[in-house]
Amino acid sequence: MQDSRINYVMVGTFVTAMLIAFIIVISTLAGRTGATDDYYTVYDNVGGLKFGTLVMYEGYQIGQVESIEPIIEGTEAIKFRVNLSVREGWRIPDDSIARASVSGLLAAMTVDIDEGESKSFLKPGALIQGQSATNFFAALSEIGSQFGELSADSIKPLLANINAYIKNLDQVTMERVPPILADLNKISNQMAADVPEITAGLRRTTTMIEKDVLKPENRQHIDSVLANLDQTSGDLANLSGDLDETRQLLVTSMQSIAKLVDDNKGNVDESVRNLRYTLDTISRYVDDISHNTESTTRNLAEFARAIRENPGLLVSGSPQDDSAKAGK
Repeated sequence: MQDSRINYVMVGTFVTAMLIAFIIVISTLAGRTGATDDYYTVYDNVGGLKFGTLVMYEGYQIGQVESIEPIIEGTEAIKFRVNLSVREGWRIPDDSIARASVSGLLAAMTVDIDEGESKSFLKPGALIQGQSATNFFAALSEIGSQFGELSADSIKPLLANINAYIKNLDQVTMERVPPILADLNKISNQMAADVPEITAGLRRTTTMIEKDVLKPENRQHIDSVLANLDQTSGDLANLSGDLDETRQLLVTSMQSIAKLVDDNKGNVDESVRNLRYTLDTISRYVDDISHNTESTTRNLAEFARAIRENPGLLVSGSPQDDSAKAGK
């Protein structure tokens, strides 16, 4: 009887230990192994999120999702408040971002908090800026539907047009290529028939050049022409050198003239000022000079008329009696 009681006590102790271990394992997997702080974030889409979804901080598990509540405000689009429980005392910078993300194609959704650079930290119950996840399969489905529309609206008509173009091209090729090939065959046959004649003509031309143009006396003339050309090129080279020397002399002369002008700039300016003064003086007295010149011209004209009428004035100095006037 005593042995059966001992067995019962051992079995009860084992079952109790297993229950305690099971509770500890469940608590560890759920991320609720101690006191926590509450935070929340707001998403436009909470696909894949639910109670118990892990909350990670730079890849390290610090808590879980406690609940999800819809936010309906007037006519604005509906949003969702995701309440988070985070390990007590965990410091989260106020510019951190809580992203709903998936680490792999078959992995579960998690809330991954990217650490910010701010030196101030959020208080428990505060909002963590959220960024919704993109539903990979929804995006893939949307791309598939768009590809189906593209295939129906664009690719099929394009393939039909290409098929029709190929048929037309095949028809045109069957109609026009054989005549073109026939013409090319005729041209090649004609060229094959003319090649011997052309070759013979070239041979005759070459023979004529060798006999008439390149005969010994013409070769001497050609050599003389080449020698003259060589000499002419040498003379041109010498002339080019002389022209270069002349250019250098002209440059030196221009520099000398420029230096002379710079050195005598003061004298030239003084001469210009004197000339301007002289011209101003002449312009002031030009009227008097013109009047005196006109008077002198009239006196000379009167003197010349008097001499013509009575040349004796040059000897006697007084006019002679005019006999014709005395007779009257």
